Amino acid sequence: MTASADPRLADRLASYAAELRASGAIRSAAVQAAFATVPRHRFLPRFRFRADEYHVDTDTIPDQPVLALIYANNALLTRTGGDGDPPSSSSAPSIMARMLEAADLAPGLRVLEIGAGTGYNAALISHLTRAPVVTVEAGRRTAAEAAATLGAVGLSGMVRVACGDGYDGCPDGAPYDRVIVTCGIAGIPLGWADQLSAGGLIIAPVAHAGVHPILAIRREAGGRLAGRALLWGDFMPAVGGLRPAGLFRHDPAAEIPAADAVRIRDAAPVLDQATYQDLWCYLGTRDERVTRAYPDADVFDLAAGACALVDPEAGTAWIHRDGTLTLAGNPQLADHLASLAAQWDTGGRPAVSDWAVDWQDDDASGSGLLLPGRWRLSRRDDV
Repeated sequence: MTASADPRLADRLASYAAELRASGAIRSAAVQAAFATVPRHRFLPRFRFRADEYHVDTDTIPDQPVLALIYANNALLTRTGGDGDPPSSSSAPSIMARMLEAADLAPGLRVLEIGAGTGYNAALISHLTRAPVVTVEAGRRTAAEAAATLGAVGLSGMVRVACGDGYDGCPDGAPYDRVIVTCGIAGIPLGWADQLSAGGLIIAPVAHAGVHPILAIRREAGGRLAGRALLWGDFMPAVGGLRPAGLFRHDPAAEIPAADAVRIRDAAPVLDQATYQDLWCYLGTRDERVTRAYPDADVFDLAAGACALVDPEAGTAWIHRDGTLTLAGNPQLADHLASLAAQWDTGGRPAVSDWAVDWQDDDASGSGLLLPGRWRLSRRDDV
């Protein structure tokens, strides 16, 4: 695939890639070249952004307002789930770029992608590896459209779209040097490790505290998996065996009763978005009741942060970026949450990327997944 001969689009792609590099999402010339070459709009015949729906003639260059939406750091909803396929989106380009950088892709590496979506990420991977890519998609319509688009941009011989449950991977294309996952999963299927080459790497958003921080997981000698958190993220949840409902006590999509909620001021540190994510990750390592929780009443602005401690019997306490807590239930929940936040603050405010993960078999539900077990600070021995 080569960049468009139309100078308007070529300039737009170059600026798009340069902006991602300036933000720190892109670090290498190879990834910058991929984003400057693969036209994102070709993979977006329709999408939603906020309250508006857009339809794009992908054989032409969209109008400037639509181009500005597509070639910006926007996650775009591409499927609502109303047609029988699972909901799907085109992830924010900054997240895609950071994951591709973390995968350390090079020419010749074989990649399995779980979650084809529009096919755009697979096209970026193909540009970086120049080797066959296999991408698995659970949605039938989504898979068919991704395959058609990849064919239209000249990649049908390089990227194979397989429709199926990503839990199984794709054994007939193994071994893979990389597995890159673009949907939120509960854990790592045992079969993926068997399909991974020696020294291979999995980049995956794994459920933790109601969201999906992105982990790097390596297969070490003897087949053991070792994981490390890379960055904060959240993704459309996987379907099927990758996200068994029984593993989620607090579904983030469920609204939490917030009758008689009260606001507690000056209860926690005032944080920016990045440090709030660091705190959220920490809270999840300290109490399994921490999740992303939406109240059923308009008791606070969700932009202030929806990290919460949810107890089915005692109630809910939310912690916000502005240092406040919202409590609906037993005051002990707010006290406990404030205490954990203080421990994070006085303990050096560990970041998301400071955490390593030990894996354990899911003996309780028999899902066949390796689940995050002990989260530990890799720089310390006290966790």
